[in-house]
Amino acid sequence: MENIIFSFLISFLQHDFLFSSCIPSSRQCGCPYQQPFISKTRIVGGYTAREHSWPWIVSIRYADMNKPITDPGDAFCCGTLINEEYVLTAAHCFDGRIRSLSNYFVVIGAHHINDTNPIRYNIQSIVLHEKYDNNLFLNDIALVKISHKIDFNDSNIGFICLPPKNIKTYPYEKMDGYAIGWGSFEESGPSSYTLQQVRLPIISNRNEFCSNQIHDDHGQLCAGLIQGGQDTCQGDSGGPLMIFDMDTSTWNIAGITSYGYGCAKPKFPGVYTRVSVFVDWINKKMNSSCQLLTTQISIQVLLALFSMILYLK
Repeated sequence: MENIIFSFLISFLQHDFLFSSCIPSSRQCGCPYQQPFISKTRIVGGYTAREHSWPWIVSIRYADMNKPITDPGDAFCCGTLINEEYVLTAAHCFDGRIRSLSNYFVVIGAHHINDTNPIRYNIQSIVLHEKYDNNLFLNDIALVKISHKIDFNDSNIGFICLPPKNIKTYPYEKMDGYAIGWGSFEESGPSSYTLQQVRLPIISNRNEFCSNQIHDDHGQLCAGLIQGGQDTCQGDSGGPLMIFDMDTSTWNIAGITSYGYGCAKPKFPGVYTRVSVFVDWINKKMNSSCQLLTTQISIQVLLALFSMILYLK
């Protein structure tokens, strides 16, 4: 018993739990049932996340059609759940893969890279930004629509808030961003078995090391440490760079992991898509999809009625 209490005290001292005043519910964004912690014990620049403390994280995977459906597949990118049927990710994750959607699926609510028990969904459609540039990673943003709507009554599943829209400087310099994913611990290294998190301070685009990295002051931002040591890496692409809003006690997705020169190298901070300037694009694409579905259903109803009239005649 003494050993259990001692282990608990050591764990408590090693972790700063982030307490939030928001009330978790199926309708509240950015408010997990399990509060994240900030670890003082570093694991190659990051920390092992508290299980289900980031309930909006999505693992995007490739499925081998010759293997059973229970096979965990191969994870290659991350994404973020922003409502009951849409995942936000990076366009470069699906560049050249749009025509073979049946080979891909998403897992929501996972903690381990090979989890198959959490909720698994097929992909219904993917929308890449019309002006995505795969050379400079401009407009590196995409929306993935999953096969059916999610039940947020499961406390292990949640969705993140979108950031304030059309603010070209959000997130602001020196804010603390948090990135999560199952990416490599080091450049060209193996992927992490458990979900990792890392604190990445926001760096001004005016900083010389950031300005050398980005190609668009408005649509891209830098985060990390100039001296290196903390960063996202291969396999983290498409995942969220999150900011905790002190006013609402909720998390929002301020950035999408896009690219970088190596991993955690000094003077080469990671580059992220600035989500705030794309909020209108996100809402427009989601709304147009709903309108298209409504139109398709209306046409189907009309055709059914027409067939019935012909039959009665």
